Amino acid sequence: MGTFPCKIFAVPLTAWLLAFLASGCGGDAGVGKTFSVAGKVTINDVPLTAENTVVLFVPDASKGNTSPFEPAGTVDEDGKYTVTTKGKNGAPPGWYKVVVTATESAPEHPKSPHGRRPVVRSLLPAKYGLAKTSDLALEVVENPVPGAYDLKLTR
Repeated sequence: MGTFPCKIFAVPLTAWLLAFLASGCGGDAGVGKTFSVAGKVTINDVPLTAENTVVLFVPDASKGNTSPFEPAGTVDEDGKYTVTTKGKNGAPPGWYKVVVTATESAPEHPKSPHGRRPVVRSLLPAKYGLAKTSDLALEVVENPVPGAYDLKLTR
């Protein structure tokens, strides 16, 4: 199996894979109580509308959230997102670090040792691609204030 031609692939693809696995199959077995989570993702006050945008909520154990589940969602053409947890709408209550990835396929990389292949390019600063570096955090609660789940990113 080949390797990616540059390091930037690891973060977006890893986050996408985590989001895919977090959405899971087989219903909501063991998830418990969840609360609806919906918001808008912006970057420099402009809605993030990239087709391949994923939002991943990673439980923040340092703030008491020891849930084994990582709710995830995708962003629509208006920059709005909702999350699900193992197929169940919403997320278990508690604090989360939020990971956001957005990628696009760029033209083929002409110097790729594996022939001409499309290059995936991240559209966001790398800090948003990992829970340990993301400065996005929020608490999922039963009755959030309006805009509580909006994610405001900057370049």
